[in-house]
Amino acid sequence: MSLLDSLPHVCSIQKTTRTKSALGGNKDVPTVEQTGIECWQQQASASEINDYQKRGIQVTCKIYFTSDPGVTEQHEIVITERNGITVSGAGEIYEVMSETIPDAGAGLGVLFKVMGRNIPSRDQ
Repeated sequence: MSLLDSLPHVCSIQKTTRTKSALGGNKDVPTVEQTGIECWQQQASASEINDYQKRGIQVTCKIYFTSDPGVTEQHEIVITERNGITVSGAGEIYEVMSETIPDAGAGLGVLFKVMGRNIPSRDQ
């Protein structure tokens, strides 16, 4: 059994849309598009952080998938489970900072990488 058969984390993918609140103001509402997606979230390397900073983009992590999750910069990835343990609260929310990038998985096959940035939890 290889790592690609069972990635250690599980996430949901959501898109935040702006709607009118009851008082007439604007309110961001996350809409879940996919759930139960296996992934592997890791800290971004110093060179990846520097490469993105040169383009004016702040990243803190990379998230790998075994197939293209179909995300854009309008999506958020919410880590809901780590190594079989449910993440408390609303989960760990990462704003997608890049579209999906095919990435060679060190002889294990092709993984799909998304660069992200940690954002504070909010009521969901």
